[in-house]
Amino acid sequence: MRERLGKFEVVRLLGKGAMGEVYLGRDPRLGREVALKVISAGSAFGEEAQARFEREARAAALLNHPHVVTVFEFGEDEGLHYLAMEYVQGEELEVLIQEGKTPKAELLEVLAQVCEGLAYAHEHGVIHRDIKPANILVTRHGKRPHAKLMDFGVAQMGPSGLTQTGTWMGTVSYMAPEYLDTGKSTASSDIFALGVILYEILTGGRKPFHGDTTTSVLNRILLHPPEPLRPVDMKDVSGRLLAAVERALAKRPVDRYPDAEALGSAIREAMSGAVEVPVVAPAPPAAPKPPKETTGQRILVGKGGQGQCLSLKVALRQAKPGMEIILMPGLYRESVVVDQDVIIRALGKPDEVVLEGVSGPALVLDARSASLHGFTLRAPEGEVALRVTSGASSLEGCVMDGRVAGAEVKAGAAPRFVDCAFRCSGGSGLVVAEGGQTRLQGGVVEGFRDTGILVGSGAQTSLHGVQVGPGDGVGLKVQARAQVVVEDSGFTALSGAVEVEPDGHVQLTRCRLLDSRFAGLLALERSHAVLESCDLGNHTCSGAHVLAGANVMFRQCRMVANAGFGVSVMDRGLATLDGCVIQANGGAGLLIHHGATVQARGCTISEGRSMGVDCDEGGQAVLESCEISGNAGPGVQVEPGGSLLLVRCTLKDGRDTGLLLLEDSQATLEECVAHRNARGGILLAKDAADPVMRGTNRIEDGFQRVDGGGHLVKMAPL
Repeated sequence: MRERLGKFEVVRLLGKGAMGEVYLGRDPRLGREVALKVISAGSAFGEEAQARFEREARAAALLNHPHVVTVFEFGEDEGLHYLAMEYVQGEELEVLIQEGKTPKAELLEVLAQVCEGLAYAHEHGVIHRDIKPANILVTRHGKRPHAKLMDFGVAQMGPSGLTQTGTWMGTVSYMAPEYLDTGKSTASSDIFALGVILYEILTGGRKPFHGDTTTSVLNRILLHPPEPLRPVDMKDVSGRLLAAVERALAKRPVDRYPDAEALGSAIREAMSGAVEVPVVAPAPPAAPKPPKETTGQRILVGKGGQGQCLSLKVALRQAKPGMEIILMPGLYRESVVVDQDVIIRALGKPDEVVLEGVSGPALVLDARSASLHGFTLRAPEGEVALRVTSGASSLEGCVMDGRVAGAEVKAGAAPRFVDCAFRCSGGSGLVVAEGGQTRLQGGVVEGFRDTGILVGSGAQTSLHGVQVGPGDGVGLKVQARAQVVVEDSGFTALSGAVEVEPDGHVQLTRCRLLDSRFAGLLALERSHAVLESCDLGNHTCSGAHVLAGANVMFRQCRMVANAGFGVSVMDRGLATLDGCVIQANGGAGLLIHHGATVQARGCTISEGRSMGVDCDEGGQAVLESCEISGNAGPGVQVEPGGSLLLVRCTLKDGRDTGLLLLEDSQATLEECVAHRNARGGILLAKDAADPVMRGTNRIEDGFQRVDGGGHLVKMAPL
């Protein structure tokens, strides 16, 4: 070991790799410790290592960020090329993940910091190309972990790097599909690698694309979805991280986060949520305080000699901010604009005090913080009853009777509705336009033809204790980028209860989705939904229907007595079920269609008029600690091309077989029990492969196989 390299004193060896060594060094002029990476120009890796050193030095010259290791100098001393860089006393993230001792919340914070550093690098035209846990150092500043991204030795700077055509740079397990396909890396390729690390943090080191050989790993990255996350992987972390994993690991760059900073923000938002959900719950608009009466005066509106005004419009012209306007019983045919903070209160029941529009909406609310109480707004033909254009006003006990919509909330407005009723003979009960925010507490939405509540693109809405239905359309429709939180509400007697359109987000807690003519929940492509302690029952189709690319989590939900499936998950859909009851459905309790992925833990799937679980071609599922019992068809059926893992599951009391495996299907049983099934514990089709048996399984009903003549033949236990 040399005593010096250039101006740096060499203290001791820190580590050794295939291309060289790393020493602890000291800068005598500044008195600071440095890490010295060295490589001999005459070694087998000399030319490649020197090119990496130069690349790392060039990249470092562009970067100065608290979450990126700083390179101070690149030089050569008597044939030894060296890099002098910031010395970080810490542990590699890879070690912390594998040890499993560091709380996941801390590791997620580390990854969020790495996202910040990488975003900075991308802004300066540097693509790392070798993002992996081994290239992330973790130190501690007090109790808080601090991340440092290092090793820019294969980085790309500008539109083209030093890589030769057709040469991959980096580590295979972290390479994005488009990089493997074309050899061209982008900032989105680094984001894919961050998604792999996020997956590893959640799973304790398991890779999302696993294979026994490099070729098999490449194949899975290019052609297959990530291995399904298991319920245990999400223990002690927010379920909203499922959506972050899915988006970061999307096959197409356009479907991933737009930048590393956005991924870091998604991780932090998920970590900070009080409720573990895959959506960002909108903060409900603050309830406005009733305006103070600055004059102590009231204006009485009505006929019969008692009113000071015959018209609400006239009263509004006379009123000053803070005044109270009292509407006496009667029908007021006028369209009015409320543009100052007043209180308008009905003297009587809502159906006794009616404001009926004559041209345009019955009422346009354009005040900062007005307050309306206890009267009916009725729209003329082709209009809405109420239009809210700005402010955070409140309405209590009002009825919105519209023709196009009961009420319409425009961008920038944030009203609160308490115990209000929304009705519409021609369209939607309530429309929240793009950029609008609305909070509903109590009340009903009924009698609509199209949609009960339509939450437009980018809007935010919360519902608490609201009854939606009966109505001819969908109860709640959530459009792209909209965020909706629903608690203790009911959706009954509708064409469909809740529909989430692509890129929409909804969270439902303690809700009842019952008696629709289609499905309780319809989650369309790329949508996200979380349902907790909800009932989805008596629907003509499925309790829940999860389409391609949608991501839905069910916790402690009940899917009971649906004419079709309890839960159906279609191509590329992802459903996670925890502690759910799926009972007495007409079709399969759980249908895992082609290409879908399902994770279920602690669920009961029972008393179905068909099979309990149907895993279709290309479907894959993990069922852990589930009870599948009393179904008319097989408890579990795995069709050709399907793949299923059963861990500590019980298959019992079925009127058919416990587990039916068709040809070209795959099933693994680990510590499972099958007993009291009418046609045996496990039935194999003629050309079906034997299931993989791990641990101690009790198959008390025995194994049977269909022979070439179509007869059942008993087999010895596996």
